[in-house]
Amino acid sequence: MAPWSKGLCWNSAGVTDVGRVRRDNQDAYLDRPDLGLWAVADGMGGHRDGAEASRLIVSRLGRLERAYELETGLTAVELALHAVNRELVASAEGVLEALCGSTVAALLAVGDRAALCWAGDSRIYRLRAGVLEQLSCDHTQVQALVEMGLLSPEEAELHPLSSVLVRAVGADAHLEFERRVEPLRAGDRYLLCSDGLNRDLVGEEIARILTQIHAAEDAAQALVYTACEAGGNDNVTAVVVDFSA
Repeated sequence: MAPWSKGLCWNSAGVTDVGRVRRDNQDAYLDRPDLGLWAVADGMGGHRDGAEASRLIVSRLGRLERAYELETGLTAVELALHAVNRELVASAEGVLEALCGSTVAALLAVGDRAALCWAGDSRIYRLRAGVLEQLSCDHTQVQALVEMGLLSPEEAELHPLSSVLVRAVGADAHLEFERRVEPLRAGDRYLLCSDGLNRDLVGEEIARILTQIHAAEDAAQALVYTACEAGGNDNVTAVVVDFSA
């Protein structure tokens, strides 16, 4: 458990699994409580390239120094991701139909606040006082239709284009992140996951596991195992972060 200022501590764990269908795991995750930094990346663009993209993201974020100011730390995270984006875009130049990219969902905690940063459809949830809330918003074509009122959230889950991304690291020279800053409370539990988890587990099941299983490592294991048993059609990754007094 990592101590921090203003009376908050945190404990975390991450688990990834290739699933029941894929041969290779293109997911990667960062679990660095010493930095107050966690991330999930889901690679795309072929088995080798997708895995390389997600692992490059995790590697670069893991090199960052511990932040003592939230805004400074968030800037460092985004600069690192922009550098990865430039590298991936440059590596694909001149290669026909080349694509080497990855989603990213990152959580940075400093003091009693957290910064969230994401691009793509890897998600960030928060369980607070027994209520599960999705804090991130998927960057997909289908989600854009939902926001325009052309599809319901239920229809979006079953839509054939639900996994088509409109943002990802390495997909375009101009990379945009979505971000938000949240106050932290003792008892908060955060979940970062690749879409292989939320595609096979509904929100009620995610909330049940996060509520009933107390240890972060056990909760992450249970989420990944249950998603695999429910279908496991994709790689599955979960990072669980607990905040306590």
